[in-house]
Amino acid sequence: MAMRSTLLMGLGGALSLALACTSDAQDPPPAAGTGTSGPGVTGPGTVDDTGSAGSTGDPLDAILERLAVPCDDALADVYVAAPPARWSPELRGSIAGCAYDREVSVDEMSAHFAAHPELPDPGLATAAHKLVLSYWTEREPGQPVLTSAALYVPEVRRADPSPLLVLGHGSVGIGDRCAPSREDDEGFDKDWKALAYPFAGDGWVVIMPDFPGLGTEGPGTWMLSLDEGHAILDATRAARRLFEPGTFTDGNALVGLSNGGHATLSAQAMLGDYGAEGEVVANVLYSPFWLSNAAWGALISPVGETLLNPTFMSMTLQYFYGHGYAYDGPDGALAPLLPEQADAVAALLEGECWGDVTGEALGPPSLGILIGEDAFTAAMVDEVGTCAVLEQCDTPLGLAWRERWAADRPTPSPEVPIVYWMGGADDFLSPGFQQCGIDRLVANGADLTLCVDPEGGHSEVTTRTAGWVRQYLESVLLGGAAPEACAGVEGLGRPLMCSLPIINSTDPADP
Repeated sequence: MAMRSTLLMGLGGALSLALACTSDAQDPPPAAGTGTSGPGVTGPGTVDDTGSAGSTGDPLDAILERLAVPCDDALADVYVAAPPARWSPELRGSIAGCAYDREVSVDEMSAHFAAHPELPDPGLATAAHKLVLSYWTEREPGQPVLTSAALYVPEVRRADPSPLLVLGHGSVGIGDRCAPSREDDEGFDKDWKALAYPFAGDGWVVIMPDFPGLGTEGPGTWMLSLDEGHAILDATRAARRLFEPGTFTDGNALVGLSNGGHATLSAQAMLGDYGAEGEVVANVLYSPFWLSNAAWGALISPVGETLLNPTFMSMTLQYFYGHGYAYDGPDGALAPLLPEQADAVAALLEGECWGDVTGEALGPPSLGILIGEDAFTAAMVDEVGTCAVLEQCDTPLGLAWRERWAADRPTPSPEVPIVYWMGGADDFLSPGFQQCGIDRLVANGADLTLCVDPEGGHSEVTTRTAGWVRQYLESVLLGGAAPEACAGVEGLGRPLMCSLPIINSTDPADP
């Protein structure tokens, strides 16, 4: 990474001048939004209403002075780096590149919620400065992979030193342009902004990994627990390496939406062996995907044909393509596919983002892919599909994929409490689907608090419950008062049962 210290000093000076009119050492922190709309939701009041020491003066100038690594690369250069000549576990979270992006104003954040009226505005108190960095994480032992991330430093922070929130974003696609940190005009930003802005705009320092292959070399490895979990844990290291000691407290909280919940649960499962920088004190989940990934095998079988739609077909292609690449290299990405479809599928998956890659016009139907046998080899349909549906995994191919499915639902550590928010109106991961994951967590001994917003949709639950979650994070990270108890599953007015049409084993050795 270029060491252009003069440019960095100029950047710091320019930003200090820009903030001179908006910060004053004598002014109190601004009031935070309440984020009401969820059942029993109340906001935390002010940025430091619990008595914690919120930041004062010119926080950006102070944070720039604490940079331990120059953040003066060009944005485009952050996503490319040569791997370390010699790899060791001590290099996990080491910074490969860093660039200053921009100030994200309160007005800009609020505009996102205005553009999506189904997302209630969570109430925002402060602008935030966005840095884009890349850092090294690890797939299998000794196999370094690069991931990028966005790091938001609020102008007024909840506390100084600050705790760190590590966010797991929802599905966006697996092509480079889909990486949330890039904010490509053709990307998919509805969900990740609904996750990041309620916290960054409320004074929390947050880092949100793109995950390996999203923006960096290779395709995104969607739902690969090794990549996602390690990237989350190494984000705790990368953020602290970027700044000098004393910038952060020892506390981390993980917060994940949908596939990002899969990522943070994977991280929680790997915490004991892989470790993190600082203490992970909580894992907050919104509508997490914690179903058996054998579902993708079931969907390519003849039995699964009746359940397929363009979204599920696209997700199936993304899963097998990314996992094939991660486990078996570039040829492995194409191996599950019919030779006559392989190049077209690769172009689709690496060229389009979530809104298009899952749709009718540009998604799988545009390639004539409606069912599994339209895209996958006969061996995949027969052997892997049969393994998923009937648990008859008696071929090397079926056994290999069964092992991969099991690895993608590891057992989270019971030492970290989980707060799980479910939307009763979620029509993507329905409450019945989510119950399959809840059954698995409970059987595996999770310290689980289940909260239900009866009117919340899949992504809407993030902003509808923002006030409650922020107060909860105040309590576990900064010693504030805990929120009132959330409404549980009784708020749905009906009992829940796992409704996934394949076996939902609670045995950690099974998918």
